[in-house]
Amino acid sequence: MNGRIDRRVTPLQYALDLFVENSPAQRAIHELASDKDIGFQKNRVFARIVGLGLSARRFVDAAYFIVAQEPEVKEAYDVTLSFFKWLMRYDSKNKKHFSSVIRSVKSSMLEVTSAPIVSVDPAGRLVDQSSDDHDLDEEGQTDDAGKAAIVSIADEDGDWLELIGRVSVRNGRIRFRVPVELQRLIKDPENSYWTSLLVTSRFTLIYARGIYDHVQPAVANGVTEWLSLDLIRNLPGKSWANNAEFKYFKRDYLEPAVRQINELSDIDLSYETRAGTPGSRKKDQIRFKLKRKNGALASKAAMLNSVALFQTLQNEFGLTDKQFERIEDNRAVWTDERIQQAIDYTQWTIRQGTKVKRASAYLMKALSENYRVAEADRQVELVQMKLAETAAAESAAKLASRTAVAESVAAADAAANQRREDEAKHARESFAAFDKKMREELVRKFVAQNVFGLRAIERQGIKPADVTHENIMELPGIANTFSHFVASELRKAARARQLKD
Repeated sequence: MNGRIDRRVTPLQYALDLFVENSPAQRAIHELASDKDIGFQKNRVFARIVGLGLSARRFVDAAYFIVAQEPEVKEAYDVTLSFFKWLMRYDSKNKKHFSSVIRSVKSSMLEVTSAPIVSVDPAGRLVDQSSDDHDLDEEGQTDDAGKAAIVSIADEDGDWLELIGRVSVRNGRIRFRVPVELQRLIKDPENSYWTSLLVTSRFTLIYARGIYDHVQPAVANGVTEWLSLDLIRNLPGKSWANNAEFKYFKRDYLEPAVRQINELSDIDLSYETRAGTPGSRKKDQIRFKLKRKNGALASKAAMLNSVALFQTLQNEFGLTDKQFERIEDNRAVWTDERIQQAIDYTQWTIRQGTKVKRASAYLMKALSENYRVAEADRQVELVQMKLAETAAAESAAKLASRTAVAESVAAADAAANQRREDEAKHARESFAAFDKKMREELVRKFVAQNVFGLRAIERQGIKPADVTHENIMELPGIANTFSHFVASELRKAARARQLKD
């Protein structure tokens, strides 16, 4: 067994199992009540995506989820269309609408920069906030009332990448491409946060989904930076909400979104607003406070940098909530490398035949005590495996040889039996064709001289005199023996003719 975990059951394999299991009942992804999660580590740069509708966001998540499962960059990705739509909670059969979703995704671009994006300009373009954040004091005033918030518009320099490349839908499958630069970000386990498709598929409000995506990177801190309210307004793209008065935006969009996030997601969310511009009473900044709900699957996954590592702890070792909490409490010391080391040691111990009552408890002990597999022990195991493989190969070769001999003997026996049956059939046909004198002579010799014939007659409980050329073929227990006798006599006659010639 390989000590590495990267090739073990992936979230994609688990998602496929759930899809197949729930397809007969037509149960959608958001309706599942699973103790395991479906998701991937999403790079923080994707929190900057704005302007996508709800279905388009789900399309991107489904595509990036599939991309995240492959360690290497690929030219294209291909899955069944029904599975892809299940991942994005899309049950419509309207082909035109699905095409419009694809066009919406393809028309969107992601600006990749190293600076945090906290605002948008009136034209909907992303804006960098170069000035320091201004925290409010207890009276709600800025720390430096005389210092205006300086916002600089990005110039023409930058990188804009399309979210998805070419998309083809044919014969019940969907094939799509993702730019190489984005693939590297998707597959990057660092600078990322856990995105659960079981959670994101529940949202029905675009603002709920947009805000949830945007605040995810801040879960660990418990609070976001002060954000421009225009950024939140523009998360779904252009709409009436972009310019609505704040009281209406709050009533019709912001408050319903926060309620849905708190009701359906794995985090509890609240917010506060302020007037960020000195001398103005207009509220134009917002800050979200958030915390992960107890027992949320995403919180377990989010504390690890490796999706495969989380899946191994959850699926292979079946760690409990308390054990995950213990790992989280000790993350300063229990790094991913140390966790992997404990996994390797536990797997190695099990391979050695050591009695382990509970793998999860043994793993936690190995993690706590910092157990590791010594290199010498690995070499011993390698030698033992090679010896076992050699012995198995030799045993398999011997078994194959014995099997071949047995099959050869069986084939020869079968051929001989078939040959005798053919001869017996020919003998019966010949006997029927002989004249009366020849038939009587053959029966006489059989009854008088053939030992096997006499035994067959005795087993029938009749006397030799009762056997005649007229009834011998009607006596089942005697006819077969007589047929072989006739075949023998025919062979003798054939040899005699050969010698005479």
